[in-house]
Amino acid sequence: MVETDPGLLAPLGVSELEERVYRALLATPDATRTQLAASARIRPGSVTAALRRLESLGLVSRTAGRPQRVVAVVPDLALESLVQAQEHRLLQVRAAVSELVEDYQTSRRDDPRELVEILTGEQAAARRFQELQASCREELLLLDRPPYAAPPDNPEQAPVLRRGVRWRTLYAPESLERPGARAHVEALVSAGEVARVLPGLSLKLVVVDRRTALLPLTLDRALAQTAVIHRSTLLDAMVALFEVFWERAIPLGGTAPPASLTEQDRAVLSLLVSGAKDEAIARELGIGVRTLRRRMRHLMELLDAETRFQAGMQAVRRGWV
Repeated sequence: MVETDPGLLAPLGVSELEERVYRALLATPDATRTQLAASARIRPGSVTAALRRLESLGLVSRTAGRPQRVVAVVPDLALESLVQAQEHRLLQVRAAVSELVEDYQTSRRDDPRELVEILTGEQAAARRFQELQASCREELLLLDRPPYAAPPDNPEQAPVLRRGVRWRTLYAPESLERPGARAHVEALVSAGEVARVLPGLSLKLVVVDRRTALLPLTLDRALAQTAVIHRSTLLDAMVALFEVFWERAIPLGGTAPPASLTEQDRAVLSLLVSGAKDEAIARELGIGVRTLRRRMRHLMELLDAETRFQAGMQAVRRGWV
């Protein structure tokens, strides 16, 4: 059996010495205090204090009757209780952090110098991105394109997605040209990322929870400076810009039409792009308006479009018409 190193219980408030005593008691339930001291490699006088502390944590208990003995509590029960208590404390800390951030932002809301920070150097920008990514709770918006200061594969993205964060990424086509990039992005999409591709994407941007944005001021790595934009009309403009780009982009997955796309579907999309109304399209194709509208709903789903206009634009960009 592989023995784990002492000190693993430190996050639960158990010192290394106390953990050694606990492990010794688990291994030898009937050991005397002298034997525990020898097994834990500590002085006999330290065992009593360690057992007292372990008892206060719920890791050991005393038996009834005489002579009284100290026994280890079953680890999964005792440690689970400590883990839950620690998780509760961490949730309290998180709530306190939110209050402190709100106090910080409120005190600086009237100072325009606090609305934008300038980070110098690629490492400073990378560190801030990691901090923002770790703190993201609801939504992360990303414009992704070369050049990259570090390998673009982001190992911390999957845990963020597992937390339920909505992550939308717009990729420049160049982002998908490096070996293995498309497979990596497809794996992220399977994990929950919503991805689109936008030819001609000329900037990089990160927006976290619509409260903070990172905007590189130049794509020249020799002059790496990044603006950190806090809540302001400038941040609102960055979010609006992202949404405009998002509407223009093509959902990831290629532009080839699906096998289910019929010649009649192509005719519907062509007439739609020309601006024809439903009744005119139905007359042109010799079908009923209700039939046409059912087909339109299907085409809008295929094109990931919410409006007729979006469906027509997507069809043109993909070369379906």
